Amino acid sequence: MKRLIPVVVLLFGMLAVTGCWDRREVNDMAIVIALAMDKEPNGHYRLSVQVPLVSSLGSTSGGGGGTSGDKAYYVDSAVGKTIREANNIIQSRMSRELYYSHHRMIVIGEQLAKEGMSDVLDIVARFPENRLTAYLVMTKGKGIELLNAQPQFERFSGEAMRELIKMEAISVSLKDVAQMLTTPGVDAFLPVLVPVDSHPKGKSKEVEFTGIALFRGDKLVHVSKAESIKGLRWFQRNFTPFSVVLSLKDKGKLTVYFSKGKADLKPVLKKGHVHYEITVYATSVVVENMTSLDLEHRKNIAMIEDMLKKEIETSVKNTLLLMQKYRTDTIGMGIILARQFPREWRETYRDRWNEELPRLSFTIHSKVVVEDIGQTTKNITKDDSENE
Repeated sequence: MKRLIPVVVLLFGMLAVTGCWDRREVNDMAIVIALAMDKEPNGHYRLSVQVPLVSSLGSTSGGGGGTSGDKAYYVDSAVGKTIREANNIIQSRMSRELYYSHHRMIVIGEQLAKEGMSDVLDIVARFPENRLTAYLVMTKGKGIELLNAQPQFERFSGEAMRELIKMEAISVSLKDVAQMLTTPGVDAFLPVLVPVDSHPKGKSKEVEFTGIALFRGDKLVHVSKAESIKGLRWFQRNFTPFSVVLSLKDKGKLTVYFSKGKADLKPVLKKGHVHYEITVYATSVVVENMTSLDLEHRKNIAMIEDMLKKEIETSVKNTLLLMQKYRTDTIGMGIILARQFPREWRETYRDRWNEELPRLSFTIHSKVVVEDIGQTTKNITKDDSENE
């Protein structure tokens, strides 16, 4: 009897390790790499998914988006009373199981953004297979049009969007949006991507970053061009480098690249009025010199730094004025006030912060350092007499 006990224990142990009972074969899955959600005129929701075609991935023909041959991806779309119903309709006509664990991009259509995006984001965040690190973007028109773009450098528009967001735009993840929508004192914003014709105009549609969508609550209130809200970059947790062109009038132009940057905000309460002291710190590099200036001279560097300070202060001021005009706090000024003055925030400002925004005042200062001018101090095509 004693000899049978180990055998019985072993048998029961084998039942607990039954192996791959819930396995999913790759051949049975339709791996979604990007999805788009739109609002239809009748109030229903449209869900669109972008799925790679495994049979086309090994082929080198057809260009980045399959512009001269079969596409390397497939876009399917369905309309339902809810996003889940639309998903079920797509699944009912697809021979493989939709699998969302690898999606990296979520596109919100313009009409859905205007009417409110909270409800549709619930299903995306509710299940573990959805990534909270997926990037969110908005597009003008319908989101499905962005999924159908055919970029030349990438096989899928979803991948082109992801790389563009990381490199050029201000990235916003699903987790970021969830925090913005549930935290008093900050409003959501999304980068705006649109499909555009390639240049020179051809059959392909490229993806372009054009601006920032500003929200109050979960509803779109304004779409701003990237140039008019570039001051927003200084207030982000992770600074995205960018360049500016400085015009020296008759002396030509300089291109300067901001490699590092951050902004500090200090709220001041005085007789019920909220004022902000804002200081921006920036590190820059000269990447193009089309002037006759010799950058070896300190006075020329000092002049460039002064111009960059004015550029930063103007861009930050324009961003703040835009926020006040549309009563949306995209940089989280309310959160800073709540941390510094918790009682006043709770009793006076929390429930009416968006109405308070137009009455805020602020002063802006900047500190800029040009840390590198490249391998030459002056334009090598100019003779010495021009550089004196």
